[in-house]
Amino acid sequence: MENSQLQRAWTIYRNLALLVGVALAVLTFIALPYEYLLGHGKTALTTAAWTAHGWIFPIYLLATLNLAGKLKWPVGKTLVIMLAGTVPLMSFVAERRVSKEVATTQS
Repeated sequence: MENSQLQRAWTIYRNLALLVGVALAVLTFIALPYEYLLGHGKTALTTAAWTAHGWIFPIYLLATLNLAGKLKWPVGKTLVIMLAGTVPLMSFVAERRVSKEVATTQS
């Protein structure tokens, strides 16, 4: 496999992992308390934000699957990395670990 293909897959995965991580953290730690703890209920803004996250997350899954194929990850590892996008802040941890793996692969 060409190094440029791996680099492209890595860049797409990394950007999406960060985007999903930030979106999920903001939604979890700001939008949910705003809606339920403060009693404001759903607003057009929070509904739009959850909808946007719902569209971004499947793209993150595809990017993870693409990177997993290039790095020849086993199915279990691929699923764990994919699931990291469902736990607030965990996608940052997964991205950092994947970053180290990609760096050693490219060396």
